[in-house]
Amino acid sequence: MKLKLYLVFFFTINLYAQDLSEILELFQNSKKILSIKEKTNSQIAQQELKQTQEAPELGINVAQRDEENNSGVEYSIDISQNIQEPFSASNKNNAVKYYTKALNQKNNYQISSLRLELASKYHFACISKQIKDKSKNLYDEQSARYKQLKLSYDLGDISKKALLFNKLDLAKLKQKVSYYKRDYLSQFSSLQEYIDNQNIENLSCDDLFKISNDIKLNKTKEHSKLQEITYMQNSAKSFYKMYDSSFSSIGYGFSYEKELDAKRFIFGLSIPLDALSSQNEKKRAEYFYENTSLKAQKDSLKSEIENKIKFQQLQIDALYDEYILLNEEILPMSLELKHLSKSALDEGGGSIMEYLDSTRSYSENVLEMLEIKKRYYNELFELYKKADIELGEI
Repeated sequence: MKLKLYLVFFFTINLYAQDLSEILELFQNSKKILSIKEKTNSQIAQQELKQTQEAPELGINVAQRDEENNSGVEYSIDISQNIQEPFSASNKNNAVKYYTKALNQKNNYQISSLRLELASKYHFACISKQIKDKSKNLYDEQSARYKQLKLSYDLGDISKKALLFNKLDLAKLKQKVSYYKRDYLSQFSSLQEYIDNQNIENLSCDDLFKISNDIKLNKTKEHSKLQEITYMQNSAKSFYKMYDSSFSSIGYGFSYEKELDAKRFIFGLSIPLDALSSQNEKKRAEYFYENTSLKAQKDSLKSEIENKIKFQQLQIDALYDEYILLNEEILPMSLELKHLSKSALDEGGGSIMEYLDSTRSYSENVLEMLEIKKRYYNELFELYKKADIELGEI
């Protein structure tokens, strides 16, 4: 019966363990993402206003005419409209279209970066959980061995100095257990902050990215930030062409007047004398220099991205080599030494101190390996962000 209750309890706990894909799905429907999307939609709507024209104006005037031989109602109806950039509609539409693409590109990059940050925090929390659990297990093992050591001291096999040395070492490990527990809670809380629509109960941690130094990257020219600047350049060029038109606006008016003894139909047309003003010239200069500035910004950003990616890859290569050395060479040797020391102790050919030293060394190597793993994931996701790699591409 106890076994069945345990299995039910175990199943219930794991039932609420969420993996990275589930957490990302929750994040996609979060208020944080909704806020980013709605802000972008607002900015796009603001830009699209430039494509619209002011509505025609309708004016109605009514007057009562009272004269001795001529009285009655007189009225007039007026319709007028001012059309901006009448001969540059295509340039205006292109300018708004490219600006909208730039806003959407910025929106997508921002969300993609947040998803990578969330994936990074998921990995940090999982590794912190592994370190917390492993340090607790190591403490329990070392605590049991200390009891053996205490028995050896009571029998006079070891000195008080050796006992105190190991007692101090045990206390330090206990302090580390407390620190790793706090670190895990901090990482878990940081992960939860990204999810504002549901509480995370537990983490699966069965889907961590494989540690590798063979990382596929996109070409730098495909980077979202560079594409965003390209769209902004195209928008600036289109605005420049729009203000290169002969007429910035055309106004027209139509009026019908009904008087007691006459009817009038009036049509009017107004054209600004742009040649007498430098306004359009200043506007063209504004967008010319904006395009030039964006080009310089793009070249500088491209170089900056390439340098950061190169440095990040060097960091990852170094951490990968360190992790492989620990995981495939140092840890196996440390574990073998621990087993040999235990066998020698059981057979009476070794000392309890040698065994404790070997287990302490193994514990330190395990925790160091997990810390390297954590640093590796930190650098990996930083590389993904700098190289503009989306999670779906990994």
